[in-house]
Amino acid sequence: MRGRRAVPALAAALLLGAAETAWAQPAGVARPPSDPAALLAAPPRPAGVRGRFRVVSVGDVMLARPQAATDDPELRKVLDAIRAADVAIGNQEGPALDLKALPRGTFGMFGGLIGEPGMAADYKAMGFDLMSVANNHSTDWGGVGLLAALKLLDDAGVAYAGGGVSMAEARRAGFAETPKGRVGLVATASTFKANARAGDAGPLAPDQSGISTLRTRTLNLVTPGQFAMLRRLATELASPLKPAPAADAREVRFDDQIYRVADRDGLSYQMDQIDHAALLKAVRDGKSAADLLVFHIHAHETPTGVDDDTPEPPDFLVKLFHDAVDAGADVVMGGGPHSLRGVEIYHGKPIFYGLGLFFFKPQLMGAAESGPRKWPDDGYPPPPDPRPGNPRAWYDSVLAVSEFDGARLKQVRLYPIDLANAQPARGLPHFATGARAAEILARLQSDSAPLGTKIAIEDGVGVIEVR
Repeated sequence: MRGRRAVPALAAALLLGAAETAWAQPAGVARPPSDPAALLAAPPRPAGVRGRFRVVSVGDVMLARPQAATDDPELRKVLDAIRAADVAIGNQEGPALDLKALPRGTFGMFGGLIGEPGMAADYKAMGFDLMSVANNHSTDWGGVGLLAALKLLDDAGVAYAGGGVSMAEARRAGFAETPKGRVGLVATASTFKANARAGDAGPLAPDQSGISTLRTRTLNLVTPGQFAMLRRLATELASPLKPAPAADAREVRFDDQIYRVADRDGLSYQMDQIDHAALLKAVRDGKSAADLLVFHIHAHETPTGVDDDTPEPPDFLVKLFHDAVDAGADVVMGGGPHSLRGVEIYHGKPIFYGLGLFFFKPQLMGAAESGPRKWPDDGYPPPPDPRPGNPRAWYDSVLAVSEFDGARLKQVRLYPIDLANAQPARGLPHFATGARAAEILARLQSDSAPLGTKIAIEDGVGVIEVR
C-alpha cells in the first residue's frame, strides 16, 4: 500500500517540477519590479505643460446612451465646462459595444453594464480626451467584449488607459495630445471581477486580455479582547493541517479571512508588492513620455466594509496615492464608491480620494439564460420590507478643475454637481445651486479638513488655493 501511495506523490512532485520549469520567466524578458521603494529613489520629472493648463476630473461615467447632442440646457452648461478644459478625464464604468458583433461563446455575466456602440464617439463629442477603462464592470462581457469596446474608443479618437490585450498594455499609460503639451493617464482597479486581470504571454500561454489590477489582502482588525476569543476558537478547531496559533500570535486565519489584533476594529489592506511596484513604474515611465501625468484607480475598498457613503479612504489608498505623486503623477483621481470623498494637496499635487458618480444612467443586461430568471426577479420570495433605494450620497458629485501654471498647481475649483434631478433628467449632471450646492460643498469641506485641506466657497464653487 505504501508503494502504491508513493507513486501518485512522486508523480505529483514531478509534475510540480515540470510546471515550475514550464512557467519560468522567458529568456530575455525582464521580470516586473518588486520593490516599490526603489522606484521612488529619484525625484520625478516636473510637469512640462505650457502656460495656464486646466485639467477637468470627473467621476464614474455610467451612461448607456449618447448625450452630447442634448436639448437639456443645464446639461449643456456642464458639457461646455468639460469642452473648455485643456484635457478632460473620466472613468468609463462598463463597456460600450455592439453585443451582436461578438463571436459566439463570448462570456457575458448576469447584470452586465452595457452602453450603445455610439458612446465612444459621444465621449469625444462631450469633450473627454482620456478615459480610464479599469473598473469592476470592465469585463462584464468578457475580455473579448472589453477589446471590442476599446476598438470603438480607438476609432473615436478617445485615448484610454487601464485595459488591453495584455497586462503590459493595460498598465501602460495612454496619451492625449493638446496644444500645450502631452498628457498621460495610468489607470488601474483594486476592485475587479474574477478573470478580469490581464496577463502577459508565457512559454505555453498567450496574452490574456483584461484590465490592470492592484491585488490587495484584507486584514480584519480586532481588539485584544476579540482576538483572544478568535485565538481560542482557532485553537479548538485546530488540526494537523491547520495548527493552533502560537501563544504570541498576532494573526489568526479562518479560511480566506485574516484577523489581526489592533487597537481598533475595522479593515486594513496590504498591497501586492509586485502590482504596487509595477504601477509606480508605469507612472514613472508614463511621465517620462508626457508633460503631465494623471493616475486613476477604481477602488471600492473602505475602512469599514461599507461600500458607499464612507468618507474616510482606506489606508492603502493614502499610501498608493502619495507614492504615485512621488513617482511623477501630477493629478490623482480616485473612484469606485458612488459618493464623494475629500481632497488632499500633497507635495503641491491634487489628490481626489473619491469623485463619485458623474453620469448615472446605466443599462443592465442579463445573459440570455440568467436574465429572465434573475432580473428583475432574483427567483426568491421578496423580503418582508421594501428594498431600500440608492443612497442619497450617490447623487452628489463634483466637476474638479485643477489649474496649472506650467509645472505648478495654482488652484483647484470644485463645481458641485446635482444628479438627483426629476425625470427624465435624473442621473444627468447639472451644476448645483443654492442650498443644494452649499450642502455638497459643506460635506467636501468636512471630509477634506482631516487631510489638511481648506476649501473656501466663492459664489457656490469650492476653491483651494495652492501656495
